[in-house]
Amino acid sequence: MWDTVWTAVSAVATALAFLVVAWQSILTRSALSVAHTALTVSEAVALDAARARLDDQAPEVTVVIDDVPWPPLAWSHIGVPVHPWPPGHEWPFPEKEHERIVLQALVWLDNPSSRSVWVTFSGDLVVNRENRFHPAPHIPLEPGQRSGLYLNKDFTIKELAGNYAAREEGHPLPHRVQGTVTVHDDRDNGVTDTWNLELTGCPVEPHETRGSVWRVVGHHVTEGDGSRSLEYIPRPTRRRTYWISRENEIRLPEPRFSSTTPGVQG
Repeated sequence: MWDTVWTAVSAVATALAFLVVAWQSILTRSALSVAHTALTVSEAVALDAARARLDDQAPEVTVVIDDVPWPPLAWSHIGVPVHPWPPGHEWPFPEKEHERIVLQALVWLDNPSSRSVWVTFSGDLVVNRENRFHPAPHIPLEPGQRSGLYLNKDFTIKELAGNYAAREEGHPLPHRVQGTVTVHDDRDNGVTDTWNLELTGCPVEPHETRGSVWRVVGHHVTEGDGSRSLEYIPRPTRRRTYWISRENEIRLPEPRFSSTTPGVQG
């Protein structure tokens, strides 16, 4: 009988000990979770403060797509294109499918800040020198200075007909004019600003009754002239990179938020 009692008591004691250990484990995990949350929030606050400081010190350069010619320009092998295709101009396929249209936009950079910046370009960004387009060079942009250049590329009528077909099928347009503007000042602990510029569209459309003929998009009674067929963002979105040290390529890290951290959003 006493053996049975002591066995029962021992079992109860073991169970209680297990519950105590389990409860302590829960408390420990909870404490660690709270500590991790506090550390994450503290880190986020510190990173936000560092970003705010760099934002305050950064030159505020603006990049704007200001002018897109319409009707679209005809490509020229002797210099900068200046002559537009006449409204309603037609190209019978396949005889004229390799003639070319230039998609072009004027881009303005302004530096209203009090700091000089360095600007680099890539992609289809060009400058006009002696009536010839050349790849845009790297330039300094002084306080109060404005600089202009072109987003420019030519396409065959067949390629732009491919854009029209892609739009009709709900697909992204395959033929685009693209360029990147990158701006930074001379500070090692600073920022780099980047704008991705893009111009595309469907400036040609099939003739209503002549299936093998394409033409410049015409005027529409309610939608206006054919420039409605072009796609671009007049004020492209700026992407900003924050540097602890630009020279050593050490970026300021992004805040790391747990999806279960209460009251904190990434």
